[in-house]
Amino acid sequence: MMNPVKMIGNMKSVTETGESALKQVVWVGLGAYSKGIEQVGMAQHLVTKRFSALVDQGQQVETETLSRVKDTAAAVRQRTEAQLNHTLRKTCGFDRDRLSTFEEKVDRLQLAVDQLAKQAAE
Repeated sequence: MMNPVKMIGNMKSVTETGESALKQVVWVGLGAYSKGIEQVGMAQHLVTKRFSALVDQGQQVETETLSRVKDTAAAVRQRTEAQLNHTLRKTCGFDRDRLSTFEEKVDRLQLAVDQLAKQAAE
């Protein structure tokens, strides 16, 4: 037969071993949870940092693209005007500068005629 004191001692030893193992399992779980939270925070920081870098890069690309579009539009406009002036000179013998001057002269002449008509009516 077993000695009850020995039996209680063995039970205490088993219980203490079980408690110790249980504590270690809980600590491992808490440590894993803490590490997971830490890694999530680091991942969020990394994502935020990369997102900000992409936003900055997108703004630079937009600025460069708008600058290129403006330059291209100005070049196309200038080329179109040159081609139009060339076509007008070839077909009519006028260039746009001479036509603008001619329009100004016609406008001044119309104003003078209106003034003379007004004076004649009085």
